[in-house]
Amino acid sequence: MTRKSSALSATTVDEEEGEELRVDKTRPTVPTKLEWRRGGDKIYVTGTIFQWNRKQRLHPVEGSPGCFAATIHILPGTHHVRFLVDGIMQTSPDLPTTVDFGNNLVNYIEVNPDDALQVIPPLPAPAPTEAKPAAHAHEEHKPMEPPEQTRPKGKEVLPLESYRNPIPAYLLDFDQPEDSPAYQYAVSAIEKLPNPPALPGFLSKPVLNAATLLKDDNSVLNMPNHTILNHLATSSIKNNILAVSATTRYRNKYVTTIMYKPTSTEEG
Repeated sequence: MTRKSSALSATTVDEEEGEELRVDKTRPTVPTKLEWRRGGDKIYVTGTIFQWNRKQRLHPVEGSPGCFAATIHILPGTHHVRFLVDGIMQTSPDLPTTVDFGNNLVNYIEVNPDDALQVIPPLPAPAPTEAKPAAHAHEEHKPMEPPEQTRPKGKEVLPLESYRNPIPAYLLDFDQPEDSPAYQYAVSAIEKLPNPPALPGFLSKPVLNAATLLKDDNSVLNMPNHTILNHLATSSIKNNILAVSATTRYRNKYVTTIMYKPTSTEEG
């Protein structure tokens, strides 16, 4: 029954997991090489890099038996991945592992946006120099100055962020009259700001608000996340009834106690 529960719950968690991980969608993708070094015949990789909607095939690496690789353009941030090896979903021992919000074991990778700037273009070939007259031969014996370091043309690397006390001007302009140009500028500046980070993912997956996998079988339930243990939880009020619960664990057993209370709609 446990295997049935994990298989069914994985499909619902994978659809929302892309929103729980922090991914910077404002920056360009970074070419990232993913490898599987444990052999096999047909190797695929899937994960939040594709929103769990599709898979990418890995190809054999010449000179490395049992090694498969593929270069995928991935958005910067943290991603969960798993490998489909001959039809069996597995995690790679060569990558760090973690447990997602559905208690599924997955690999995770960190994609740094600065990695896209590490590809240095080849330097142009030096132009042929003409022979100098003998009268200027003594000038060649001058000490040579070290050549300036050439940097690859790319996105400018911004300095590290610093915390300061002055309030940004656009926030001060937001208190100006609505018909003033300063206020309109402040509104346009605020609209371009990124959204604040969402709440921790486990807060959106309580036991009370989660849909049961099989309505006719209460023995098949979602496995609670360890972050909600020994916490008081309340459900949304439905039909004027409020449910309060607490989940505890003893070894591999989870016990959830639920108490129901009617809510009065009459005033006074």
